Amino acid sequence: KTYILGNEMCGHLLFPFICWFKTVYFVDKKIIILYNDYNVGEYFRKGKNMKNSIRKILIIEIIMLFVIISTFFSPFLFNHYKYLIFLLLSGFIFVGMFGVDTNRTPDSKEISKTTLIYLLLYFLIIFLSGLFIGFARTIYSWSMVNLVKNILPAVTVLLVSELLRYQIVRKSNNSKICIILAFFIFALLDISIGFNNYNLKIKNELYEFIGLITIGSIAKNLLMTIYCLKGDYVNSILYRMVMDVYIFLVPIVPNFGVYIESVIMVLVPSILGFIIAKKRGRKEDKPQKKQSSSIAFAVLVILLTTLVLLNSGFFKYQTIVIGSNSMVPVIRKGDVVLIQKLNSNEINKLKEGQILVFRYDGKLISHRINKIVVRNDERYFITKGDANSQVDGVMIDKSKVVGKVNFRIKYIGLPSVWLSELF
Repeated sequence: KTYILGNEMCGHLLFPFICWFKTVYFVDKKIIILYNDYNVGEYFRKGKNMKNSIRKILIIEIIMLFVIISTFFSPFLFNHYKYLIFLLLSGFIFVGMFGVDTNRTPDSKEISKTTLIYLLLYFLIIFLSGLFIGFARTIYSWSMVNLVKNILPAVTVLLVSELLRYQIVRKSNNSKICIILAFFIFALLDISIGFNNYNLKIKNELYEFIGLITIGSIAKNLLMTIYCLKGDYVNSILYRMVMDVYIFLVPIVPNFGVYIESVIMVLVPSILGFIIAKKRGRKEDKPQKKQSSSIAFAVLVILLTTLVLLNSGFFKYQTIVIGSNSMVPVIRKGDVVLIQKLNSNEINKLKEGQILVFRYDGKLISHRINKIVVRNDERYFITKGDANSQVDGVMIDKSKVVGKVNFRIKYIGLPSVWLSELF
């Protein structure tokens, strides 16, 4: 039996010369304990077997790469279902040949904690930015059937892909070529899924594909590889469960535009990958430090949850950025207004002169109620902007009413207006 602690390379170099002696050595300030029932021949046979395993892994990776690259030139493009089938087949073959590595690294818990705090900060920042930039509605439905239809394939694919990635990286025994090929395999798989959603002959779609899909996939998969090297599959699954699935669960997202979103898709995993790569190992925290970090974590959760719910419309109140001067001098372009959402009974109590918020042509409009018309026991609102010379050319019924304006915060939404006009 052999127990080697400390510098791995140094331990391997010393081993052939000291393996006959039952003794204790100090290597890189760590203890190496060697028992004399281990012989030199067995040591080198294991090294040879390791090389054979790496060759087999390389063959599997090359075959996977060939299949993925061929899909770019054939109608058999990957979608979530074909992606999943391909991963499952590859996983069964790999596990059948090399077994399963279930070992967890001691730093996994600390890396997960770092990831959660980082993601909470990320969502806090982008949803705060939404107050200035504005929000756009997501295209996904909240019905139970559609939630299952959207989330189940995405979650299944990310679970299988991250488990397979972890096995490949761990079984490669730090072989650089195996790790690099694994990175390209999963990056190209992500790119191939998005490939058939774009017409690359159109310049704008080409730029979007390069920025959002290609470069974004490279940055994300680089982070996933770092997770496998420094942590384990739990860390990569945690990150992807949050980043890949949240879009199905929120009604609105900050309206950054393609350019800014592309930059975010690269910066977010790149910065986190740098943080994880720089971690030196597990250290015992002092009780006071642990308590402080737990409090900070709880505060971040509360702030983020409140912010997301406020801007998503879950609360009775909601904020929007004003994009025109139609209500000058009361409300100006770039102001943020707080909307009180109204139910049917509250809508019936609205009076002339109040500022109504309603949906028209896919936008939220904030105009004053100029007149209320009752037809067949139904109330209709004729609205007008304070700065406009004429009333709006449409009557608003109950179904279009969102709420009424309670108060405004001056100018803080101007960056949102500037960015929307710029992009």
